[in-house]
Amino acid sequence: MPQGISGNHMSSIRRSWQLLPKVSRSFALCIKVLPHPLSEQMMVSYLVYRVIDTIEDSSSPLSVKKALFSSFLSLLSAKKPDGLRAQKLSSQMLSSLSYTYERELLESLPQLMLAFRSQTPQARQRILKWGHVMAKGMYEFQEKPIETFADQDRYSYYVAGVIGNLFNDLLHLNAIIGMRLKRKLSRFARQFGLALQKVNILRDIADDISSRRYYWPSKLLAKYGLDYSSICSASNRERALAVLREQIADARKYIDAAMQYILLLPKNALRVRMFCLIPLFMAIESYVKCMDNREIFEEGKKVKITREQVFEIVAKSKLYGTSNERLVRWFASSMGGVPSSAIADFSLSRR
Repeated sequence: MPQGISGNHMSSIRRSWQLLPKVSRSFALCIKVLPHPLSEQMMVSYLVYRVIDTIEDSSSPLSVKKALFSSFLSLLSAKKPDGLRAQKLSSQMLSSLSYTYERELLESLPQLMLAFRSQTPQARQRILKWGHVMAKGMYEFQEKPIETFADQDRYSYYVAGVIGNLFNDLLHLNAIIGMRLKRKLSRFARQFGLALQKVNILRDIADDISSRRYYWPSKLLAKYGLDYSSICSASNRERALAVLREQIADARKYIDAAMQYILLLPKNALRVRMFCLIPLFMAIESYVKCMDNREIFEEGKKVKITREQVFEIVAKSKLYGTSNERLVRWFASSMGGVPSSAIADFSLSRR
């Protein structure tokens, strides 16, 4: 924590840690694995970006969202902390946005801003940099439909890919990786975030449609004579499964890239590797369950993994985390057989 941080800032950090599992239990589990201060930086980053995401997900008018994006980024960019301004923005968000479990996060915006201020200037600069990219991209897709896989990739980048870039920046900032390795990792950092988002898009199709969120490419649906009003109809299940198979195939290359990112990380950075392994293998469990799964088109039957599977993933990530050979075997087994040629070739090149 930077020199001169007050008791109020320390209290804000404690409050932010309390908020984290209330907005994402899975990422709370992963972030706590990281070494300090990287864990704290990622915790604050996740909550800051969750505020941006709450603005995006709201059913509020576009003009309201635009104003709130701007106000929040301006608050983050301010040279000095402004508690009154943060409280005013908190009240504005609570009255203007639609939300569910994010309410407590929005109510705690002043404390989150103090937690953000308690980070080093270098960490704040990187969090803010990628927050700007995220907000700009999310706003872009408020009126732009996802018609192609290229559109889906671009949207997924703004939602999750930028977090991969941020993590890469913070690894370098904390001297966990050098500049040469950072450049190598940057090739896969974006894809890591896309892998997680692509699986979310896969498994959440029915609930997303019911909430008027449309993330599957409309031109892909049209290829099979479907649209968002018909894809979940029981009478169209075979055609819907054909669309699903193309989504599955598209997501696979990003899952492979995410694994390549982990294999490049320093083998002695076990806690960093665990942070990446846990969400990836949780996503893989969901990904495999989505394959030819008719139930994903039924509202309320969201693909989930069990608590026992989560415990097993955490245990294996700790047990296998420093061995690329073991990780590749685990990956191949989880994906249902031999690893893809990309992973196999990559693993051989890393020996």
